[in-house]
Amino acid sequence: MEAAENIELEVVDASGKKVGSRKVPASIFAAQINEHLLHQVVRWQRAKARAGTHKSKTRAEVRGGGAKPWRQKGTGRARAGSSTSPVWVGGGTAHGPRPRSYEFRLNKTERKKALCCALSARVNEGKLSVLQDFGLSEIKTKQAKQVLNALGIDGEKVVVIIPDGDETSAKSLRNIARTVVHQPAGLNVYDVINAQSVVIVDAALPSIQTRLES
Repeated sequence: MEAAENIELEVVDASGKKVGSRKVPASIFAAQINEHLLHQVVRWQRAKARAGTHKSKTRAEVRGGGAKPWRQKGTGRARAGSSTSPVWVGGGTAHGPRPRSYEFRLNKTERKKALCCALSARVNEGKLSVLQDFGLSEIKTKQAKQVLNALGIDGEKVVVIIPDGDETSAKSLRNIARTVVHQPAGLNVYDVINAQSVVIVDAALPSIQTRLES
């Protein structure tokens, strides 16, 4: 992606007070919003997540059907050759669902641009916070929840991006309802769009920038 001028995002501490600012690329956090592209990428993500294991049995797979139910003529009933016919109760299904993949191709550049759009949309709405750090010396869900409360996002759907290897924060946040935790490599369009707020730990910003500018 082409280099662009920087913008500044406020950095807050665990109590919600501003402690400084961080310069970030405008191409990532102040990009022009492309709703069609966002829709395409969300469809792509949801399609990849589908198992595609749905299946119904055809007339060749249901049990029975070895003998002709009754003779062809003379009974007064309609002709029948097998009890596995789709028109029979308990018979096979005609044109039923079969296992398949729902995936479709979407190039890497489009996916990166869509993620920039999603992050920029949250910045425009004032729903993206840059956190200095959670200040956790040990795994403490209660303390992690207090930090989110201090940011004014208690009870909201929130996606939190933590630095690589920060297991303390990951384990502290994972049991908080309506909270999704990712390292920079896991940041994705669907979670950003689906969440009401986004929290990025300051130390994770360089990794996000490297990923989206490469």
